[in-house]
Amino acid sequence: MNNFCSPRCSSNCSRRRFFLRSMVTLAGLGLLGKSTSLRAIIPRNIINNDEDIFSELDSQVDTYFPKFRTCSQTSFYALNNVFHLEGDQVARSLAAMPGVASRGETCGAVSGSLLAIALVYEESLFDEEGKKSLEPSFRFCELFEKEFGSTRCRDVIFHVTGKRYEITQPEDYNTLRQEGAYVHCADVVKSATHFAASVILEKQET
Repeated sequence: MNNFCSPRCSSNCSRRRFFLRSMVTLAGLGLLGKSTSLRAIIPRNIINNDEDIFSELDSQVDTYFPKFRTCSQTSFYALNNVFHLEGDQVARSLAAMPGVASRGETCGAVSGSLLAIALVYEESLFDEEGKKSLEPSFRFCELFEKEFGSTRCRDVIFHVTGKRYEITQPEDYNTLRQEGAYVHCADVVKSATHFAASVILEKQET
């Protein structure tokens, strides 16, 4: 799950690398202001290719998953840090979103990633032209579902552990902890952030 390759052709990857290098150069010259409508412009470090982005995301997950202990907050915060979304406070609200209130429903890695994607694609609070994040969010969900078979927490856990757990209330997660099922969650988050990053980078190419 950690060796995700961005689902883009080589020509797109080349264009992306050129774009990212150009943006880093502009930033260094002080020519890139904050007036752009795209909030996710340059990762924190100098990025040369997609693998650098994925590696930085993995590092973020390794750092913050033990602190948050939730897929929802970790996935968003990793993307928030790498793409400068300036949504630190938003991460607090995602504390209620692992498995949607710990009921085994939508995976927190999906919820957190979708929130990051929306912050990138939605350029205003009230957009008369329609929600720009819906199509890229749909593509993200397709990638995630193809990898894990579902976007539901209990189904994802079954996919990565091979064991079907009864998860309908917060107390059921104690069994997951006791049996070590949580060791797989960080890898799920890493894959989710990779998928989200590939969708975010599509915005940067346009």
